[in-house]
Amino acid sequence: MIKKILVLIIASISFVNAQSSSAYTRYGIGDLKYSFSTRYQGLGQLGVSLQDKYHISSINPAAWSNFDRTKIEFAMSYNGVIINSSNDKFFSAETEVEGINFGFPISTDLGIGFAAGLIPFSRVSYQSKQNFSNPDSLIYNYDLIFEGKGGLSKIFVGSSVKIPFDWSLGATLDYYFGNFKYLSAIAFNNQTNFSSEYDLIYKPSGFGASFGILSPDLTNTIGFENISNLHFGASVNYFSKLKTDSVVTSISSVLLDTVAFYSDYMTIPTKFNFGLSFVLSQRYLFTFDYSLQNFSEFKVFSKSSDNLQNSYKISTGFELQPINELSPRFWERVLWRIGLSFEKTPYKFSGIGINQYSFFGGVSLPINPDNLIDISLQYAKRGTNEKRLLKEDFIRLNLSLVFNELWFLRFDK
Repeated sequence: MIKKILVLIIASISFVNAQSSSAYTRYGIGDLKYSFSTRYQGLGQLGVSLQDKYHISSINPAAWSNFDRTKIEFAMSYNGVIINSSNDKFFSAETEVEGINFGFPISTDLGIGFAAGLIPFSRVSYQSKQNFSNPDSLIYNYDLIFEGKGGLSKIFVGSSVKIPFDWSLGATLDYYFGNFKYLSAIAFNNQTNFSSEYDLIYKPSGFGASFGILSPDLTNTIGFENISNLHFGASVNYFSKLKTDSVVTSISSVLLDTVAFYSDYMTIPTKFNFGLSFVLSQRYLFTFDYSLQNFSEFKVFSKSSDNLQNSYKISTGFELQPINELSPRFWERVLWRIGLSFEKTPYKFSGIGINQYSFFGGVSLPINPDNLIDISLQYAKRGTNEKRLLKEDFIRLNLSLVFNELWFLRFDK
């Protein structure tokens, strides 16, 4: 019965209150956050092979070997979604604080960089209400309400180092924690029948690790004169089994009862990322990335879901870099970027996979030669109205402040 109610969320005929995000996020761990950096968001959300002197890569710790000064990043986002059912359309939006990253060089000669941060890893957010009219005077009219919120967050701490032949390695220790709350309720529009509510809460926590590798500049290997900064990168995110506490609560107009409290584990599949990037004619950066995660292996309390599938993401990005970063003219120091991606999401229903197509744009506005304001915009489409499913159009605006300062550096006297 519970499974049928959950599928009903996706197949809703009419909504009174639109979701904050997407009803698809009811499954698995919700929508994945691929990258923290607003710059990487503008390039298609990955950037596995980028060696960035301004930003802290949250996807490949090997990129930290290029640190030359202390870095701090703050980020926030605006998320808007237009939801199209088979016979109606709704819009909803919310604003989120994305987190903070902090990093600094320990040894520029050895490529030893240190970084730590608190960032979101996944997000669940939906709310819907269905109105039902019943001619039976004993039951009257009632509303079915479905709501979910929460997600996983990650605290990470790690370092990078250069190895022979100028390759870079990086690793982080990750701590994952979160809160997933799912509500199902029936509300009667009279005083005769008792409204009731059913709450399911998961609280997972546990450790994981990330490992990355980044090549040196491979330009000399191919011998093309107009190509520079050719890099290959790869990373992997490993998750231990997350210990998960679960609380099931039943609430009615006359009774509050904790039906069950128990603990088990949440199993999140390993995530793999690969990327290639290069600069053409000293100004035009191109990135190509691929990420995959086998969500058919996801389990909560040893149970898998028929509504999850193996997922992957393919993205490409382009950035127009400034001719002179120290130019006195503001607009000559601005960085512009665009990106495209295709994502086979973890969600599937009645044999139909939910695919997502995204377009990205972004800009870095210099505050001074070392500090930036990064802005990115994503427009995405996913889903279908086949078999009473939902089509969704996303608009996501990301804003971050990037500070690069000469802290914690030692100079020879």
